[in-house]
Amino acid sequence: MLWLTIVIFFLTLAILLGGYYLYETFVVERSEIRERLSLLKQRTLGESPAPEVLKSKLLSDVPYLNILLSKLNLSLWIDKRLRQAGMKINVGTFVLVCSILFALGVAFGVLRRWPLLIALLVGFILFCIPLIVVSVKRDTRIKNFMSQFPDALEMFARSLRAGHSFTGAIQMVAQEMPDPVGPEFQKVFDEQNLGVSLRQALIGLVERIDTLDVKFFVTAILIQRETGGNLAEIVDKLSYVIRERFRVQGQLKIHTAQGRLTGVILVLLPIAIAAIILLSNPNYLDPLWKDRAGRTLIALAAFLQIVGALVVKRIVRIKI
Repeated sequence: MLWLTIVIFFLTLAILLGGYYLYETFVVERSEIRERLSLLKQRTLGESPAPEVLKSKLLSDVPYLNILLSKLNLSLWIDKRLRQAGMKINVGTFVLVCSILFALGVAFGVLRRWPLLIALLVGFILFCIPLIVVSVKRDTRIKNFMSQFPDALEMFARSLRAGHSFTGAIQMVAQEMPDPVGPEFQKVFDEQNLGVSLRQALIGLVERIDTLDVKFFVTAILIQRETGGNLAEIVDKLSYVIRERFRVQGQLKIHTAQGRLTGVILVLLPIAIAAIILLSNPNYLDPLWKDRAGRTLIALAAFLQIVGALVVKRIVRIKI
């Protein structure tokens, strides 16, 4: 009886979603296109300026969901993280994937007749998987960018000394440097060619690559454009400082390797012991799952594990 109810529910949901997307495709989308064309026509005739929404980025392909997401600061934060990770999906698709994973986790726990708290915990863990993937891709991309950034700065300085203009030097770096440095500088070059001010184009670079070294580079350029000076020499010194910071960071990683390894072992040790006990004697840990006091102890242990991991990470993390 339960399976029949679940099948009927998903069939009904599929029919409703299919009808909704058909309605969006054939009715709402066409009316929106006509409205935008009329607004562009009015702008061409000089009757009224085009609204800002024509220049804004869509957070979702569904109009109503896009309006809802545009009002939430969290969706703008997610969009920023996706752009920093270099991912092409929009916020609506990302939220949909997270929601589906959460629903699958909860449904799996309910079908297995786990306690509701455990089912919600499994759903939350699955919900966090896309966030973790985006965070890892973002950190990897920024790390790759920073490893190439000193070479890009030296190329930029050499281009200026060779007589190229500022935009020519930006284009040179965009053409010669690999991903992700080349595409990021290409975006700055393209935005400036399309009429965006240099300040806004460089601020966009800082938003996509949110690191201290990029902020130094952008600040140096903006100050030099207002006060004057030898930009090539400034960029060369900045490249030297970045390389020295990399050298010091490498030494710090060597000195803190034992502390970081200790933190990883302390976090994984309880999980590994619990897995071994479950494999050797599955019924031994039943009181932790079935008893209310056991579930409370599991929640408390998980909370203390997270706090301990954050404390160890803060101890071994040294900013320079």
